Amino acid sequence: MKRVMTSCGGCRTCEMACSFHHTGEYNPSVSSIRIVEDNGDGGYCVLLIDESHGSGFACDGCNGLETPLCVQYCREKEELEDILRDFLQARSQDRERGI
Repeated sequence: MKRVMTSCGGCRTCEMACSFHHTGEYNPSVSSIRIVEDNGDGGYCVLLIDESHGSGFACDGCNGLETPLCVQYCREKEELEDILRDFLQARSQDRERGI
């Protein structure tokens, strides 16, 4: 899922936190969240990975944590939290439908 986050400044701290969640190391290349491009309007596109593959892990919403690490370390946590919630709800609905 790719969505514009208008308040994102592109610091990519969320990528670092996510990679630490998955591997115990700071390596954004394995992160479930990617800040992929400036949208030209002062925000960035946020990409959440739905399936694990060679260069990353599927987003699990930081299962077991009250607040996902990407949200904990984001300066604009409210907007990121909305994006993550929508992503997890859509994935849950897809799984219920067998997609």
